[in-house]
Amino acid sequence: WAGCGIAVTVWMACAVSDSTERWSPTPFEASRGAPEHPPCSSGQPVDGVPSLNIVLAALPIAVVALLLSLKVPALRAVIVALALTAVLSVTTFPITGDDVSLLGPSLAETIAIVVVIIICGTSLAELLMATGAQARIADWLQESANSRGRAILIVGLGVAPFAETIIGWGLGLVVSVPLLIRVGLSVRRAATIGLLGILLGPWGSLAPAILIMAQLGDVSFKTLGLWIAVFSLPGIIIMSVAILLVGVGRSKAKAYAGEAAMAVLAMWLVIIGVSWLLGPPLAGVAGACAAIGVLLFIGRVKHRTPITMDRTVVRALSPYIFLGAGLLVSAIVMPLLDLGKLGDVLAGPAFWLVLTVIAAPPLLKARTTTVSTARRVGWNRAVPVALTTMLFVAFGGLLSLNGMSTVLATAAAGLGSGFAVVTPLVSSLAGYITGSNSASAAMLAPGLSNAATDLGMDPTQVLAIVMIAASLAVMVCPPRLALAVSLAQSSPPAPTPSDDAAALPTESIDASDATPGASSSDSSSGATSSSAVAVDVKVTNEVTAKVTKTVLVANLVLSVVLMAILAFVVMP
Repeated sequence: WAGCGIAVTVWMACAVSDSTERWSPTPFEASRGAPEHPPCSSGQPVDGVPSLNIVLAALPIAVVALLLSLKVPALRAVIVALALTAVLSVTTFPITGDDVSLLGPSLAETIAIVVVIIICGTSLAELLMATGAQARIADWLQESANSRGRAILIVGLGVAPFAETIIGWGLGLVVSVPLLIRVGLSVRRAATIGLLGILLGPWGSLAPAILIMAQLGDVSFKTLGLWIAVFSLPGIIIMSVAILLVGVGRSKAKAYAGEAAMAVLAMWLVIIGVSWLLGPPLAGVAGACAAIGVLLFIGRVKHRTPITMDRTVVRALSPYIFLGAGLLVSAIVMPLLDLGKLGDVLAGPAFWLVLTVIAAPPLLKARTTTVSTARRVGWNRAVPVALTTMLFVAFGGLLSLNGMSTVLATAAAGLGSGFAVVTPLVSSLAGYITGSNSASAAMLAPGLSNAATDLGMDPTQVLAIVMIAASLAVMVCPPRLALAVSLAQSSPPAPTPSDDAAALPTESIDASDATPGASSSDSSSGATSSSAVAVDVKVTNEVTAKVTKTVLVANLVLSVVLMAILAFVVMP
């Protein structure tokens, strides 16, 4: 990956050196009194020395990519990148006081919103798991599915996206993978479907990444969310087909293809409708609920069994109902009251997540000790993530403030038609490296937005493609892969076969596809503990390799489709 980054940087430098096109300022840069030519070009066409400036502008991003590829913690990597960017801001890309006053307040607001969402969302997730609410919801969905194949689709197309969109940060895996193991899938299949279930990644954690990309890319938040919804269909279809094939096998895929297609169509249409009417925060949650509802309705019609919901299920769902109802009502009422900035805060996901965290304990009738423990654990988990994300957002803002993103945009614009090929790949690389669509948005939004403007493209549409590619590539990043496989291996297996176990082909139990709790070391009672550990490590590596292959192929297919959309739909 580091070699690819260096090759792309050199290609951009060479392309711009040969280009005779002049740079034109974006509306944001025009308001700053931007010069006629790119920063550090001395008023000359882009050639010679500016190519060095391109390399310098790309250096902090390349450093982040290199450090993360060497498994340096993300927090340390972004601190190094920030320090390097600060040095370059003093020596080569100066920042003025007007720049800070123009972008600083909106950047600070974005950081505050994202940090609140991360901390409150993680605390809520810990409370739901500690009280057993998540497990009760999962059991109810499995009981209501009426068949094993439909249960797999509900988890892959509904439960995993729902948990990821409303809370995020890997909760989709935490909820879905153990449930898939309980349905009767192997470690490899359960981990793969859990990862593919991050198909609504752009809306993760109530869409703070879309907010970051809109702010740093200088585009409308609601319009960007709508274009992401429109362009998300190929990704949803590709991941859904993969879930269907991995979950029920090729021989039985046709039996559930119609149900999957109806669920995907309902999900996509609901996401578009909610994005248009209410904005991005609730769009992913509503789309996941639509898929669950369609599949449950199909099961009810086919099997003629009513869908019942007792008090324990209602109680488990109550925090989600409170959060969704609050966001829905505020999105409708606040525009009518015209409260300005206060209305935006009161209708935002951060405010309602805070209220939900406060209201959840009485709604769930949780004990005081359980609440305090969940909040402490949630805080400890959330703070490192929030700090890392905050620094990545600051990193992206600094690239925009000092003009480095403008230099990179000029280089990207010099690629011409090659921009359509490079953009999805670079976006996927960012998602893979950072493991966060918020961090990817902060890194990519300023430069690619300016590049799209220079090429005569709609920056909102380009950023929508970037967000989809980066968000879905998160499922391939090493931490998510390790989490998925670890959850699958540690989850207890299904106690009994499901009612239509024949819906899935019989899987051979070998070292790379074993059920949880089983390994080849069990066959020899005299095996030492060290050899058992070695076997377990080998099994884990083999399973991880197979899971990675499946998820990576799905993402590569998506990248090709996104290239085609950029080349033939977005590019003039």
